Amino acid sequence: RTTNPSKMSRTENGGEVRSYSWEDIRKHDKESDAWVVMDGEVFDVSKFLSEHPGGSSIVLPSLGTDIQEIFGSDDAHAHSPAAYDILRRYKIGNLAGAKKSQIATNGKSVQSDASGFKTSIDFTKPIVFQVGHLGTNYNAFVHRPQVLDEPARFFESDFLEYFSRTPWYVIPALWLPVISGLVLHCLAIGMPGTHVAFVFLAGLFVWTFLEYFLHRFVFHLDEWMQGSYLTITLHFLMHGVHHLLPMDPMRLVFPPVLTCVLLCPIHATFRLLLPYPEAVCLTAGGLLGYVGYDLTHYYLHHSGKSWLSYFVDLKSYHLAHHYKQHRLGYGITSKLWDHVFGTVLHLDRPAAAPASGKAKAG
Repeated sequence: RTTNPSKMSRTENGGEVRSYSWEDIRKHDKESDAWVVMDGEVFDVSKFLSEHPGGSSIVLPSLGTDIQEIFGSDDAHAHSPAAYDILRRYKIGNLAGAKKSQIATNGKSVQSDASGFKTSIDFTKPIVFQVGHLGTNYNAFVHRPQVLDEPARFFESDFLEYFSRTPWYVIPALWLPVISGLVLHCLAIGMPGTHVAFVFLAGLFVWTFLEYFLHRFVFHLDEWMQGSYLTITLHFLMHGVHHLLPMDPMRLVFPPVLTCVLLCPIHATFRLLLPYPEAVCLTAGGLLGYVGYDLTHYYLHHSGKSWLSYFVDLKSYHLAHHYKQHRLGYGITSKLWDHVFGTVLHLDRPAAAPASGKAKAG
């Protein structure tokens, strides 16, 4: 990076920030080296391009330029307040000769509102036992995604912290042997192979509905969970953390313990409705659907460019659920049930929340 060392400015906390000329900035117009300018400030967004809700391709033509007009235009690409917060974290300097930026920032200080509830949390400390103090501010806070320089720490205890992180490869390594065992068990107790295949495929299809149902009506009970410290904390551990920190690769796939908690009542329901062999086989198919869901979900957040247009579209769709409108777009592996229930998130226009709002558990 070429910099004129004589042109330095001061940040709000007294630190020095470099000033860059347009000649410097225009050199950084590649996906692996991506700078943009907005409101007189310079941002290096190279690390964020793969996470951009509209996909990296929508940003590439604007690299090395001033994005002020396109960033503020709903016609070009609607940006939520969270987008401004995220962009702010990538600041590397100022545009030489530009006026001081007016972009609002979120400080590290933790404040309270008139009701006594916290309005933010301190990310320099373990966060799990802080979120419950947000009270009625929880829903608004958790849906303003944060980008941290280091992964947030959940617990003071190293033991608990270790189990709060789940690498993506744990999912297939743990559950594929379980699925295989269940299928072999069905065959061993006399279930015909063709019948096993049919029920197993039915389980895969049932999962597509469960994926939608759980995401919409369980994971997004955000506003209903603000009643107490305990319910807020439980919701945060179940799903809220993923919306607050969508780029944290270790808090994205489901921890096996939580999967078991959800699996038990689902399997019990199958047992009430079906004979034992069919219930076990249906569970196996559903589990494979879940594994596909979790791996797809991880891929949508942390992949680069996909050579399959289906996943390119899904990536844009799901990231828009995070950054544009969390009350729409509940499908992860497909949009099937979003179409059925009218919750499709349209990427080509500003998204409006469902009319009934809280009543629809969005």
